[in-house]
Amino acid sequence: MPLKSVRFITWLVALFLAIPVLVGLVGTLLPAFHYFPPLGEYHFSLTSWEQLFQNNEFYTSLKLTLITGIIAPIIALWIALSLLAWGYQRAFFEKIEKLLAPILAIPHAAIAIGLLFLLSPSGWLMRLFSPWLTGFDRPPNWITVQDPYGVSLIFALVMKEMPYLLFIMLASLHAIDARKSLEVCQTLGYKRLTIWRKVLIPQLYPIIRMPIFIVIAFSLTVVDLAVVIGPNTPSTLAVTLFHWFNDPALSTRFIASAGAIALVVIIALVILGWELAHCLFTRLTKAERSNGKRAGLTDYFLRLGVVLGLITLSSAFISLIILPIWSLTRRWRFPDVLPSSWTLSNIERAYPVLLELSSNTLIIALVATLIACLMSALMLETKRLTKQTKNHPFDWLIYVPILLPQIGFLFGLHVLLIQINLNGTLTAIIALHLMYVLPYVYLSLKGPYLAYQEDYLMQANRLNNRPWFNYFFIKLAMLKPALLTAFAIGFSVSIAQYLPTLIAGEGRYGTLTTEAVAQAASGDRKQVGSMALLQAFFPVFVFWLAHALPPRWTKWRLAIYLRVKKCYKQIPTNS
Repeated sequence: MPLKSVRFITWLVALFLAIPVLVGLVGTLLPAFHYFPPLGEYHFSLTSWEQLFQNNEFYTSLKLTLITGIIAPIIALWIALSLLAWGYQRAFFEKIEKLLAPILAIPHAAIAIGLLFLLSPSGWLMRLFSPWLTGFDRPPNWITVQDPYGVSLIFALVMKEMPYLLFIMLASLHAIDARKSLEVCQTLGYKRLTIWRKVLIPQLYPIIRMPIFIVIAFSLTVVDLAVVIGPNTPSTLAVTLFHWFNDPALSTRFIASAGAIALVVIIALVILGWELAHCLFTRLTKAERSNGKRAGLTDYFLRLGVVLGLITLSSAFISLIILPIWSLTRRWRFPDVLPSSWTLSNIERAYPVLLELSSNTLIIALVATLIACLMSALMLETKRLTKQTKNHPFDWLIYVPILLPQIGFLFGLHVLLIQINLNGTLTAIIALHLMYVLPYVYLSLKGPYLAYQEDYLMQANRLNNRPWFNYFFIKLAMLKPALLTAFAIGFSVSIAQYLPTLIAGEGRYGTLTTEAVAQAASGDRKQVGSMALLQAFFPVFVFWLAHALPPRWTKWRLAIYLRVKKCYKQIPTNS
């Protein structure tokens, strides 16, 4: 990319990344200390914090948040490491690897709704064992979802986070040369799981530290997943803050802002505690890892993790299979395993609503992802030209939006949108989506883009000195698989956004995600199933296109070129 004023562009983009976060945090921090001019408060005070610490709901919500937000990442990491240690370099595991992309592409709300249909007292799992095993002819009065202890929420979080961590681990194995380490250790008589526990996992953890922090922050702050399948009396802290921010009594915004800042501090403390626990665990297990034993009792923890991992993956796919079943169901009485009659009328009846929601969802996702791809290419090109492979401003700033809780600064940004009269517009929704799409697109494209051999572009410029033309039609064409994959990842991230859509759109623009979450508790499983099905279909379809287009695109392009050339030759020319 023939850029000029590279340093100016670098700092301009860095400011573009930093300003929204700073404005959002300041817009939340000031009301936390009772300073909020729109409500006539011009003096700083600690009243909001006193009210927060005197509120019993805050402590119960905080307890639930810490339980679910810490246990879920631990289990997800344990299961992901166990599956990796068990399956790496095995033929069967390659099939599991190919199934990770669909799970990663599907939004959280769709997974949660499918799990709700699976685990509820009248869900498919209970139907499968009734009445021949359970004796139930009617749904039991059990709390299997939205339980007060957050067990179902932990399961949903693990179901979503474990494939992500496993995907990151598989992509990071080349950095530790896992294949050679396995071969050397196996010749010395070490068992497979022992090699991973003693040699490979300690090398892998520092590489995946940042993705683990992202998972922890997500577990502590998730809203849509907690609304659908999490406890609601009380709810987690993020959901409680969301309700306080939306309370008709505007005075609750002060205590909500104080709670949001407290949640930011809690995330930092949990991550710090996680690292301290990791250092302590490393010291305690140092002797065991270097004692020379070829096998150990702790290997059974990895075996148990494999079993739990296979159960989790199976539950994820079953949850997704249930969505189309409910959307096509006319009558499905308990305890029938399958519907007694099928129909398309559910989709036909909801067609006008689904069309509007789908069009809004696709417009927002496509525009936000295209802008993110263009910005990522610009950022990576400036990074390449400045030859700063480490400690670049982008590499620090890009993680901030996904590490901070959405509830912590989006409401501060909402105040800014109201001030500049952009609230409730499609532009505002796309802008907030871009904040979360851009980091994932940038991180997905970073490796392939910086690894590109610039000699190809240099030779093209020598033969045909058209830098912009060569950049688009040679460099980006050669990076087509990476670009399409990054686009698919960004598209799926945008589809999954719940809170940014509600806050920026103010309910004027509904998407499949916001409507599915809102309707999840309505009891109309047929309509909710149709929305969740479409919500899951679009990202999976885009991922399929990203996988299918690159190997075929060149053939199609050459075939079209030859046909046009042949037709051109057949056109008679005037003498």
